[in-house]
Amino acid sequence: MKVLFARIGHMKFYQGPQKGDERPIGGGSYNVDELGHEAYNFKEVDGKLYGYFQPHMKEPYHLNLKRIDPNTESDQVENVLVVFFAKNPVGTGQVIIGWYKNATVYKEIFRPENQTQRDNFGYNIVAEKSDAVLLPMSKRRYLMGHGLEGVKAGNPGQANAFYAYDNKFKKKESSELNSWIDEAIEYVNTYEGGKIDSFEDEIHEEIDHSAFMGGGQGFQSNIVIKRLIEQHAMDMCKEHFIAKGYTVTDTSLNKPYDYIASKDKEKLFIEVKGTQTLGEKIILTKNEVEMSKKYGDQMVLFLVHSIEMNKKRTKKNSGKIVIKSPWKLNESKLVPISYTYTIS
Repeated sequence: MKVLFARIGHMKFYQGPQKGDERPIGGGSYNVDELGHEAYNFKEVDGKLYGYFQPHMKEPYHLNLKRIDPNTESDQVENVLVVFFAKNPVGTGQVIIGWYKNATVYKEIFRPENQTQRDNFGYNIVAEKSDAVLLPMSKRRYLMGHGLEGVKAGNPGQANAFYAYDNKFKKKESSELNSWIDEAIEYVNTYEGGKIDSFEDEIHEEIDHSAFMGGGQGFQSNIVIKRLIEQHAMDMCKEHFIAKGYTVTDTSLNKPYDYIASKDKEKLFIEVKGTQTLGEKIILTKNEVEMSKKYGDQMVLFLVHSIEMNKKRTKKNSGKIVIKSPWKLNESKLVPISYTYTIS
């Protein structure tokens, strides 16, 4: 498989600068306006996405296409899996944020004059929008690299372009240092979770990452708090089902549900929700609604509400558990929380 790992700055939506998502974090620090051109990597233009990343820091910023396809003699390579990664917004390391499949990767950077939707920003990768996935913030947890402490070899490090072929155009041998490459490709190819695919998805993402704080404090947009609350609820769920004799498998990275719990011939698909509120209402994505219908009697909702924060962490043993098993949605209780209106 032809693959390219491309490091870019971190943004929520890559739809261009907007309030709360003004510029890629860690991208564009070397140009005049300090705005990385990857800011528009998931902005649709006539059904296509025009992606950018800066391969290295020396002009003319050409890509070594032979490290993607050693047989190429062209200035472009087609049918490439391009995996975008960025600095982990929570914690250390670098995480996969999305990808293009079946992409065309170009040696040089093109400077368009007729893409006002993208402010005519440069690009060196093109893909169909239908072949692209931008992960929700909650799914940006797949760490790049082998994870061997104190070992730099084999990791992307600070390189913007990471290839499956070495500088002699030989495939990197599968080893303790390089096995993560095939594992990352497998993760992408088997991913079944949610994605940010529309304006409505962006709205949901904004709402979902506003952790409601009681006592009239309103919504506090904080990805760190959300991750802590999510993990607190996940831990409580796992402990609960293990105590009841289930084998519990974490599927939250690449499936639309968080756990599979198995015991004898029984298999449960578990959606975990954590909140600081009283848990009277929860926010559901389209995927979660469809998932509840799909798995029927096997679907379980595990809700942990009233979780308390203790400085920069969740308070141990806080939270109250509510379990809906089977979790069958009553559609009369589904309430739309926003509408979109097209201005023409």
